[in-house]
Amino acid sequence: MDSRRTLFPLIGLALAGLLLLAAPSALVAAEKAYGSVGLQVVPTAKGELVVLNVVPGAPAQTAGLQPGDLIVQVDDFALAGSDFAEVVPRYLWGPVGSSVTITYLRPGEPGRHSLTLKRAVLKPVAAPPGVKMLTPEKK
Repeated sequence: MDSRRTLFPLIGLALAGLLLLAAPSALVAAEKAYGSVGLQVVPTAKGELVVLNVVPGAPAQTAGLQPGDLIVQVDDFALAGSDFAEVVPRYLWGPVGSSVTITYLRPGEPGRHSLTLKRAVLKPVAAPPGVKMLTPEKK
């Protein structure tokens, strides 16, 4: 049995019914100069984020993030107890070329891991049917 499925159940998917598609359309990102690292995630009941998918060719894929990783901190902000809808635009999106540090746990590996990624404009990626895509807030 895959340890990712047993260690980090996708409680957030059932509860929230939301998916963060951190891969904006090139048009939206270019207009606002916003970018992302290229992750599709769902929140857990505690507020952390479970990686469902990594966008091919995105900074997250290049750095080695994998489906099943549990993101517990973004920069200096611990995600436990956080509001998914606020975390996404404030911490995961940002100016193209800006850096973000993601701290995560990986099933089957001890300890926390951290990566610093640069946000980029990504090609559009379709969300599954019935899934809401969260995008940066308009300023």
